[in-house]
Amino acid sequence: MVATRRAKRAASSASKRTGYVFCLLLAAQYGLQPFLKVFIADGVNKVSLVLGTELAKVLIGVVGMLLDGSLASNFAGWNPRGAAFAVIPSLIYAAQNYLLVFGYQSMDSITFNCLNQSKLVSTALCLYLLFGTKQSVVQMVALAGLLVAGVMLQDGGGDGGSSSKGTSSSDAKLAVGVAAVIAASALSGVASAACQYAMQRIGTPAPIFTLEMAFVAIPALLVSQAGLIAEDPAVLFRGWDARTLIPVFASAFGGICVGQVTKNLGGIAKGFAIVGGLVLTGLAQGVQEGRWLETRTLVALVLVVSCVWAHNTHPPAKPKSKRQ
Repeated sequence: MVATRRAKRAASSASKRTGYVFCLLLAAQYGLQPFLKVFIADGVNKVSLVLGTELAKVLIGVVGMLLDGSLASNFAGWNPRGAAFAVIPSLIYAAQNYLLVFGYQSMDSITFNCLNQSKLVSTALCLYLLFGTKQSVVQMVALAGLLVAGVMLQDGGGDGGSSSKGTSSSDAKLAVGVAAVIAASALSGVASAACQYAMQRIGTPAPIFTLEMAFVAIPALLVSQAGLIAEDPAVLFRGWDARTLIPVFASAFGGICVGQVTKNLGGIAKGFAIVGGLVLTGLAQGVQEGRWLETRTLVALVLVVSCVWAHNTHPPAKPKSKRQ
């Protein structure tokens, strides 16, 4: 008994250490991902970036399961009928990722990361409609705060410059980018609800479900570019070089980090990682520009950080069980 308890404590301690490491990695990935757009050459096909990310997810996922010896156990009981539930969320996520690529190339990093948190509103709405999952009063206030921050950021947050030359085209690019991120956030809520429904209905392990979605998204993305590929097969990845792999693999690795943090520490820890990432984005952008963030952007950042923290730490109270 004593040996068993010690073994359980050791396993729990190791799990927490793993979770803390991935929590730090997730904060770094989330905070710095928008800055990695400098490694993407102008004119690179945005669909190719999404395709590359899906391929990277497959590679990282398979290698990870081989290293921890879980490949066979995760695939035990797999069947094509269950995999069919991955079709809808995978297509939604592919469209969402395309919009996000467009968005973070159209605005500064802090504006992108803050606007991207509006996906919490969409996710909460979709989970309520599909599962009846309710939000606490604090969570609803936090979601409203995220909407306010989104409105604040729509007027600030171009690509850093303040010169009058080219202002109209820059504003138009920013407006389209904001619309793309908001649309992606709306799709994120739908996709999250669809994933939760599929995994609860079928019981597919998260790593396998990620692979299933990638294997659906990859051919769909190729079909969407069939016309271009028919004319010139090389056009899909034109403009790529070794540096392009940095944002692609970083994005794919972020998904792995989310799974590990949620598995080992829980969803609240994931929220803290996102908060840390947002703060890191603000600090990094200040260093990059060599000046303090604008007041509007700084207020929006503080509001988003506070709202994400509040939403993750104040879930609805569990109903009290009635005594017989």
